[in-house]
Amino acid sequence: MLSSLLFNLTLLVTLHYALAHSYRSWPVVQSGPGYWARLALFSGTSILLMQVPTRLADGVFVDTRTIPLAFVTLMYGPAAGLLVTLPVIAYRLWVGGSGVLAAIPTLISVLLIATLLRHTLLRHPGSWLPWPWIPVVFCLQGVSLLLLPNGRQLFEQAYPTLLLFNTIGAVIGWGILRDRFATLRLTRDWRAAAITDALTGLANRRQFDEDVSLLEPGDVLMLIDLDHFKRVNDTFGHQVGDEVLREVASRLTGEGRGRDRAYRYGGEEFAMIFRFVPEGAIPNVAERLRSAVSARVMSATQARVTVSVGAVAFSGVSVPTLLARADTALYAAKEAGRDQVRIWKEAGGEGVPVPEEDPAQPDLLT
Repeated sequence: MLSSLLFNLTLLVTLHYALAHSYRSWPVVQSGPGYWARLALFSGTSILLMQVPTRLADGVFVDTRTIPLAFVTLMYGPAAGLLVTLPVIAYRLWVGGSGVLAAIPTLISVLLIATLLRHTLLRHPGSWLPWPWIPVVFCLQGVSLLLLPNGRQLFEQAYPTLLLFNTIGAVIGWGILRDRFATLRLTRDWRAAAITDALTGLANRRQFDEDVSLLEPGDVLMLIDLDHFKRVNDTFGHQVGDEVLREVASRLTGEGRGRDRAYRYGGEEFAMIFRFVPEGAIPNVAERLRSAVSARVMSATQARVTVSVGAVAFSGVSVPTLLARADTALYAAKEAGRDQVRIWKEAGGEGVPVPEEDPAQPDLLT
């Protein structure tokens, strides 16, 4: 009995290692084709474990099939647990034998206990069942052997060993999944930190460089620079200056829609990419952006901070040219007295583009 259960346990660990690598990102998505395919994998894992059981009597056998079912119930909820359990029940009924009378109540008991523990102990998404509670999940597994002829003898023979092996299997198998989730969380956090400005929480220059290279016709780039920001730092100190930068970042983010994105471009300069803006609406969007920052006082200073905005619509030019045009528009806004908006327009109207080698001579219109 011990050798066959040990083999079953080894198979369980191997299958859980494979299941762990079906998770590729965090947080785990609980919808879509990938989700349903993963539930099918867990159900299939239980059925595979039933191929190498420990036989107690004719038609009566035990294994670690309930461990994947319990995990799904704890992780995804009772509905998902029931979905993965039903194929296992159907397969056990198809196999038949006198043990069916004990097998079905065992599966149901594990499902019910896992559901109860999920609702009482797992109060936060992503939390895990404390290890000491794992034996409770399987505490009724094998009790239904008492329903069979010679049930008491079978129960005394199998119950302690079955509880031990299910507990060990759950600790190891769920530990593999837990480590996988921890790795995915860390990877997500590292990736987010690599593309996020620590001060403002906006996307940083690295993310900007990646996104600006993927612009499509109709997209608009805007550079936003705080006017006379050095005065804020000199008057109130750098800590207050940092608070102002955070508040400006928040106001810019509030002006975005869906796929629009704000960036900390560097120092007191920000950038925004707006997706698909009709050409005639660009001045209104830029003005709204300027007003979002300039119209109200900053809570950190109880004073207004103004910004200058330079905008350019993407028209298939290279990234350096696009940035040069946005910079030129921003410089024109500052030269005009700051707290201004300037939009890049190609000189001479349609069909007469400004040479890309000399982006300093556009017709800039408010």
